[in-house]
Amino acid sequence: MIYNTLLLIVSILIYFSFGIKPFLFIMFSTISTYLVGRFVKGRKWLLIISILVNILILGYFKFFIDYWNGLKLIAPLGISYYTLQVISYLVDVYKGKYKYEKNLLYLALFVTYIPHLFIGPISRYDDIRKELVRKKSFKWNRVYEGLQRIVWGLFKKLVIASRIAILINSVTSSEMTGIIVLLCCLLYSIELYADFSGGIDIVLGISKILDLKIVENFDSPYLAENMKEFWGRWHISLSSWLKDYVYIPLGGNRCGKFRKFINVLLTFLVSGLWHGLNYIIWGVIHGILVILGNKYNCKSKWINRAINYVIVSILWIFFIYQDNLTSVKMLGSVFSNFKLPMLSLGLGISDYIILVISISLLALFDIKKDKILKMGKKLRVEVKTMLLCLSIILVVIFGMYGIGFEVTDFIYSKF
Repeated sequence: MIYNTLLLIVSILIYFSFGIKPFLFIMFSTISTYLVGRFVKGRKWLLIISILVNILILGYFKFFIDYWNGLKLIAPLGISYYTLQVISYLVDVYKGKYKYEKNLLYLALFVTYIPHLFIGPISRYDDIRKELVRKKSFKWNRVYEGLQRIVWGLFKKLVIASRIAILINSVTSSEMTGIIVLLCCLLYSIELYADFSGGIDIVLGISKILDLKIVENFDSPYLAENMKEFWGRWHISLSSWLKDYVYIPLGGNRCGKFRKFINVLLTFLVSGLWHGLNYIIWGVIHGILVILGNKYNCKSKWINRAINYVIVSILWIFFIYQDNLTSVKMLGSVFSNFKLPMLSLGLGISDYIILVISISLLALFDIKKDKILKMGKKLRVEVKTMLLCLSIILVVIFGMYGIGFEVTDFIYSKF
């Protein structure tokens, strides 16, 4: 109990440092969820009202704050993530999956646990509670594994994603021909994965040190052979949330093939809206490709993976430009304008070498992840310590940070 209390106090203090107004919103969400949860079972009207209130607050900060903000509010940190968490808690209590939480401390920690508020993953209450009530212990091996995960996340962010960000900024400021747009998309695909999964690695590493097991959010997504498989590997916590609280309540695949297709499209429409208004088209296209499933696959899994990677990468164009009209225009140029202009790519030869080696390491890890992790567990403590120190040195030497370089925010933290 003391451990959880200290963790809650630290989380609240860190959150409070971002401002009193965002803090009041997350406290409102926490306390209202706690109170509603005590009475929601058997009261559908109360569930609907509480869900609507949470969605309206989230919708205001996502869609309307730029047009009406008389109180000079700023979007509370992690509101997109903790809103989905409290909705899942209320729905689960209503359905009787588990009883409402009597201890406000546990529920407050579920909502405000600071590491996953920055970038996810989206946790479920029954999973978090098991970790909170479990007796904690201190083990050096767990601390090492947590630190290694953090360093791996920093490697992805500072060595890979930050370098590609410079490259993409240079490319997008050049003449935009189809080849350049395609190059941007293929590079951005790697940047986004390194950035997002790197942030998740840091969250999971911190949680590992604190002896809290948090759900994984990625499973080598670019090894997927089609879009349906991709969404089983990418942002897994969001995918599973949408499946359980949108797709299945709509009827899932229980209402015939046509209705199933409509349910899939509506689910991905919600996915697009969760990211923002400019991502609706992106979400719907993904929904259509998920419906197609493996219909465009051939016998070679590597050809399937390559084709799916290119398709996923091209669709990230809605993230690069964040304006549907521009995105569609640039998308059209991929198939119509093949001129190759002179480019100023913003990186030196050494940076390209580092980037190629780093991306190769990332790809190798994703392909051989299970074997590498299995081998790592068999290493002696001395070897593990040496590898950890070497990893830290590599990030310090080759990371993009310091004077004259501003590390960009994690891409998914803005959602």
